[in-house]
Formats: sequence, structure tokens, C-alpha cells
Amino acid sequence: MPTWAIVPVKRLSEAKSSLGHVLGEGERRELVLSMLADVLEVVKATPSLAGAVVVSPDEEVLRAARVSGALGLLEPSVGLNRAIELAIQRAAAEGADAVLVLPADLPLVKVADLENIVAMARSPREVVLAPSKDNGTNVLLLKPPDAMSPRFGGESFVDHLWEARGKGILPRIYRSTSTAMDVDDVQDLMNLEVEELGAHTRAVVQRIRRGTKLAKK
Repeated sequence: MPTWAIVPVKRLSEAKSSLGHVLGEGERRELVLSMLADVLEVVKATPSLAGAVVVSPDEEVLRAARVSGALGLLEPSVGLNRAIELAIQRAAAEGADAVLVLPADLPLVKVADLENIVAMARSPREVVLAPSKDNGTNVLLLKPPDAMSPRFGGESFVDHLWEARGKGILPRIYRSTSTAMDVDDVQDLMNLEVEELGAHTRAVVQRIRRGTKLAKK
């Protein structure tokens, strides 16, 4: 019963714009690609995940995804949730009977987190949610893949709860610091414990912190 990961990624020129006042475009691109590489390494190391689809309008992102062993799906500028739906359809065509949607900016996510979330989906129809620190959704497991429509964006955790209940599914909730922590602003970047990061992100964050703009006090 294969479960596939779905990882949506923005165009690199638009990614992490909230860090634009302290990081240049090149630094932001490097940070996003490093986090993507680490997330895909966690996905690849998770026994319960059979594969991954990275969906993005950015060819550089898709090339990086393929280097990491994921399938790359070009987003035809249709918006986040429609892009995720297209990636879910691709995963289903590859044989997925469940999908696990997670963003690329989860620098602390662990294999144990993804294994635990997959294990929570014990029934034929399940929705499992891992909320972000700001009431968004950082992981969404759908079993089967079309159990409900994704509602990412803003405070989507509540939206996903209502969407699942509207489909007659009582959603399960997974909470952990490592799935709640995403990178939205400078304080998030400063709060990261470097030793807990994947190798790619750790190297980039250490270089950034050595600069004067984000030197730790």
C-alpha cells in the first residue's frame, strides 16, 4: 500500500521574500534548495514512503528534485492548491494509494515524524494533519489520495479540519516541534538549532550566520 510524498516549491525568485530585507536573492535561493535537499533525503530514508513528486514552476527546483531521486512536475502557473492536486494525480498514476503533502521548508523534520504520520492512517479513509506554529498546515496525509481537496494557504489547519469533516472523515492530528517549525521570517532562521539541521541546510545557515546581518547575539 504505497504512500508518496508531495512537495510543492515556489519559483525561486519569489521564495522566502519575507527574508528579502536581510538576504539577497542568491542567498534565499540557496537556502530554499538546501532545505529541499534535506527534506527529500528524509523522505527517501522513510521506509513507509515509496516515492516523491516535487511540483514547482521553477526548472532549477525540478532539476534539483530529480538529482535527489524525486519526480519533478512542472507547475503550469495554476496556484498552490491546484498544483498540489496535479502532483497528487501524478502520484496516484504511479500507484500511490495515499499521499503525504509537506513543504520544502521543514528543516527539522525527521524520518520518525513521517513514519508516525503514515502509521496513524490505519483505516481505508484517513486524513492526518500536522499543524505549523502559526496555525497553518505543515503535513497533510490523505488516504486515499482524493480523500479531500487541499486547502493550503494562511491559517489552513482549521480549513483542513473542516474540509475533512465535510467529507465525513474525523481527522487525526500529529503534533511535534520538528513538524511545526517552518521558516517564514528572520526570527525563525535565528531560532534554528544548527546541530539539528540536515547537512545541506546546516552548511547554508552557518554561512548566513557568519555574516553580520544575522550574527547571533
